[in-house]
Amino acid sequence: MHDYQAFLHHKLIIIGAGASGLMAAVTARDLGIDTAILEGNDRIGKKISMTGDGRCNITNDSTTTGTDDEAVVLSRKYHSSQAKFPLPVLQQFGIRQTIDFFHVLGLPLTKLKEGLMYPMSLQAASVVDIFELALEERNIPVYLNNKVLDVTVSADHPRFKITCRTETEEQVVYTSEYLFLCTGSLTGQNAGTDGSGYTLAQRMGHSLVEPVPAIVQLKVKYPYQKALSGIKLQGRAHLLVNGKIVRSEVGEIHFTDYGFSGPPILQLGRKAAIHLAKGDSVTLSVDLMPNRTEEEVIEFLDTNWGTFAHRTVAESFVGFLHKKLVSVLLKEAKIDQEPNLLCQDLSLKTKKIFYKLLKCWEFKVTETQSFEYAQATAGGVATKELVADTLESKLVPGLYLAGEVMDVDGDFGGYNLQWAWSSGYAAAMALGKRIFR
Repeated sequence: MHDYQAFLHHKLIIIGAGASGLMAAVTARDLGIDTAILEGNDRIGKKISMTGDGRCNITNDSTTTGTDDEAVVLSRKYHSSQAKFPLPVLQQFGIRQTIDFFHVLGLPLTKLKEGLMYPMSLQAASVVDIFELALEERNIPVYLNNKVLDVTVSADHPRFKITCRTETEEQVVYTSEYLFLCTGSLTGQNAGTDGSGYTLAQRMGHSLVEPVPAIVQLKVKYPYQKALSGIKLQGRAHLLVNGKIVRSEVGEIHFTDYGFSGPPILQLGRKAAIHLAKGDSVTLSVDLMPNRTEEEVIEFLDTNWGTFAHRTVAESFVGFLHKKLVSVLLKEAKIDQEPNLLCQDLSLKTKKIFYKLLKCWEFKVTETQSFEYAQATAGGVATKELVADTLESKLVPGLYLAGEVMDVDGDFGGYNLQWAWSSGYAAAMALGKRIFR
């Protein structure tokens, strides 16, 4: 690693030593391209080291089918204003190539539940360590503590002039013939990803699709929300926009004091954020018994209440609902002031309230959590301004983008890191073909 500064020229300069920048650097250097990285932090891979609860969910092999349409299946896990944009990149470098790449670097992967793949050590630090070794073995300079302030583009050589501020507040200029923008998005701001890449891209003529948090928790307006905090259950969550279901997810739902979290909720966060930004009405509907139909739930409850008619209504829920959940359900049914109400005395009107709540409990979504808590960003540099298979700018020849800085984001479960690996590789390979054709 180099933490000294110098007025240096490289054929290729990569801004950002995150996942996409590191992948691009290793790939480009292996092709024989003189490559260097500029990084604003004091170390590489800062965000990588914080992902996957400190274990780093490198990829997800649940879409590998062993058929020719593997990339097509994988591409359905991604979102962009141009829906088909990610496919040509994923066709070049998918799940299998990712597994092979890390194996060659000396980092074997292991699979946990639902296709989630991690380093065998289950330590995110291992991913950073292996990249440090790879950079050193290839003599790739990494200029740390270099915060990029501005990029100017010239018709002459060198084409790009990159002005940086060092930790001693001095300004240093680097030059290159080619430039990769691998700056990340607005997610992981405590790792230094502050959206500055958007500003640099805009200065070079690019436009933005307005960034919003994705893979993010939902805040709701509900009077008894704090009483539900701490509950975790296997359920189904539906996101409704203006009364219509736009996406549904199944899994462990977490009730929090502000609203909801857990994998199904995080998957819904992207659409919620986009529609809230538009001013649409957004509602979360929670199904507490996803393995039973509405008719089966009615039959189950009626049988339960009939069999245990002598028990109180609260007691009738013991054994299949969380205790904290029951007290709130009684409030919703407006019988919380009747603690001794027996099942045999339940009115049809009250029964119908319980039927509905167990299958379709609705909460008004007010907002998502902020970028600080999100795991990805939806939006970014407009993909219509990039060449789909090379990721080169259509506006600034010689400028390439990789990773989250562009308007591509993946679902929860390792897909955003996969996009970083895929896009970093594709951009570097495209540049290699251009230089050595």
